[in-house]
Amino acid sequence: MQTNATVGIVTLSAPWPAGLARLSPAAARAVRSSIAWSGNGSSTGAVTFAAPAAEWRRLLAASEARATLETPDASAYYEARADRESAAIPAASANEAMRVAGRRLLSSEPALAGSMGGYYTSSELALEMSRLVSRYPSLISTPIRMGTSRLGRAIEVWCVTDGLVSCSGGGDRPAVLYTALVHAREPATLMCLVHALREVLRDAEMNVGGAANLLRTRKLLFMPLANPDGYAWNERTRPRGGGMKRKNGAQTCQPPDTENDGVDLNRNFGFKYAYDNVGSSPSGCSEEYRGTSAFSEPETQAIREVVRRHAPKIVLHWHGWGNDIAFPFSFDWHAPMSNSDLGMFQEFANEMAANNHYASGRAWESVGYTTNGEADDWGWGDQRAASLTIEVGSSQDGFWPPPSRILPIAMESAFPARYAAWAAGPMMQLDGLVTTSNDEGTAGSFTLTVQNNGLGHYTHVHRMCAHGTPATATLQSSARWETPAGEDSASRACVSVPALEARTSTELPALSLSWPKAAKWVSLTLTSEGGTSSSHTETFQIKVHNSATTLKSCDSLCLCTSADTALLDYSHECRAAVPPGSHCAVAKPAHTGANWASGVLDEHFKYTATQYSRGGRCTVSSLKRDTLVAVYAICARFGAQDPLGFANSEGGRTATVSFPCTAGTNYYIFWNAEYMPGRFSFTINEACGGADCTRAHRLRHLMRMRHKQRRSK
Repeated sequence: MQTNATVGIVTLSAPWPAGLARLSPAAARAVRSSIAWSGNGSSTGAVTFAAPAAEWRRLLAASEARATLETPDASAYYEARADRESAAIPAASANEAMRVAGRRLLSSEPALAGSMGGYYTSSELALEMSRLVSRYPSLISTPIRMGTSRLGRAIEVWCVTDGLVSCSGGGDRPAVLYTALVHAREPATLMCLVHALREVLRDAEMNVGGAANLLRTRKLLFMPLANPDGYAWNERTRPRGGGMKRKNGAQTCQPPDTENDGVDLNRNFGFKYAYDNVGSSPSGCSEEYRGTSAFSEPETQAIREVVRRHAPKIVLHWHGWGNDIAFPFSFDWHAPMSNSDLGMFQEFANEMAANNHYASGRAWESVGYTTNGEADDWGWGDQRAASLTIEVGSSQDGFWPPPSRILPIAMESAFPARYAAWAAGPMMQLDGLVTTSNDEGTAGSFTLTVQNNGLGHYTHVHRMCAHGTPATATLQSSARWETPAGEDSASRACVSVPALEARTSTELPALSLSWPKAAKWVSLTLTSEGGTSSSHTETFQIKVHNSATTLKSCDSLCLCTSADTALLDYSHECRAAVPPGSHCAVAKPAHTGANWASGVLDEHFKYTATQYSRGGRCTVSSLKRDTLVAVYAICARFGAQDPLGFANSEGGRTATVSFPCTAGTNYYIFWNAEYMPGRFSFTINEACGGADCTRAHRLRHLMRMRHKQRRSK
């Protein structure tokens, strides 16, 4: 049996050393995701995580780091962990008694489990896919060969759509591509894909959640084993799980170093390939080796062929670990992208994470470094397919989560996968709400905005009908709203809605209502009638909190959303639940001089420049602690946009960003907690940025006066 000599398992105990990110980025990520912080940045406890040999050696050598090497062989650790769990759970009970979050598996459905540390082997995957083809012959195709790996293994996709229409390519149904195991040591991605596939097939057969309509109007393409050679190597060398080979089967190192052979497939795509040696590596033994040329590998060629043949509107790649959702562009923070395109990705990622609460952003925002030759950048940059990556599992899960975590992790990614399928075509959603109320709090108006949030056009003019919920809302006569013939005007009213192109919205006429003063919630149902069958979410249920604070002074942050996009609450309590600093719209205030951030979570700060009306330059610098900082000019609904600067603290330096600034203008500072073990400080300074500067004395005086007034209150 071969061992993995490049990755070990380390336990790091608090207190955490300064400069942790420079010692070990893996340790910094583990600390961030696993430890509950106190308000002053100190904490007690320990984290266990996988780290490359160079990192765990630095940790062991650092006098201030309380590090213990559990084993230099991560594979053995993962294997033993899986063995312990398997021994504790009787095999006969795995299918009958498995319960996750209160849900019992259908008795006809086999457990989501394989023999390799809980994960499918290649042959077990083939059997499971054959079972699904036999079980749902009109919904899922037999495997379609898209290419052959370096070592001669088939690279296949399965087409899922009602009647198997256009599975050979083309067609009118918008397509979505899902991939897993691009990196061979991330088997949780395979289980997530299979779980999402099982769910949509089962729901379509049972006509649950609109899945039957989904498969009548969409074409879903599943590539569960994108790197068959790398996975086969792990299966052969670690048959009980824990194999740590990441790359494909290409020979890129000198024998006998076979475990480090291979090309990192997620650095081999053609958009900005080899852009620099930071986001990918020219070294054949590096884990980020990009190959000899763009698309040099048959595995990336196979993905390219699927995209060219089917032109998917959306691509979702599963990777592990990180609990985040990444999107383009990640090759450079300067990469140009329109605010409308960035807003689309931010909105998709935000809504995909409604239940699992994953972080999101471009790679340099979410994990603190750039990548190039990457699949998402190619998907969007070359093919205009909205490509996203979902990183599943925590640092404690590692690359091979224990068997008990397989189904919970898969369930966390099931909704993002379903959301991607709907978003590939027209997808109607409630986008906004403005309310008014009389002084008595018994009547008012609701002005609703609906949006086609998908990438397909909503081509039909149709009716939108409002239904007041008995005992909580009574409809009143409203301009442009009509009562259907023979119906009670107090219970239902309808209005015509124009056709909506992709990613556009329309505001409905104000709807007048009355409600009992004692009612805590005013409930309303909005139904789309007579629209196209390919749209999604035909009915919205809206609950508006009956309080003056909500009805008279709420904004978009008052709209609570979840994985069920048809159920929404509108309340000041929703807004109050948004943690300060968690979004640029609720950014914490920052000022010239020293500022403090918690080091617990990613945080946003808003700084208003005061010194120069022309020629000014602002500098944001981290002090003592490790961090990532980005500065933006715009705060949009789903996140900050128009980056002005980016820096991280890797390489032994503090993070410093300098950018032109103008007095009276707001700037949004983003601090990524990825590299922040503990409370830390940062400074903001303004200076003349050249020979031609004009001071803004009047504005500075007004800002000081406002600050004094706030303090006096």
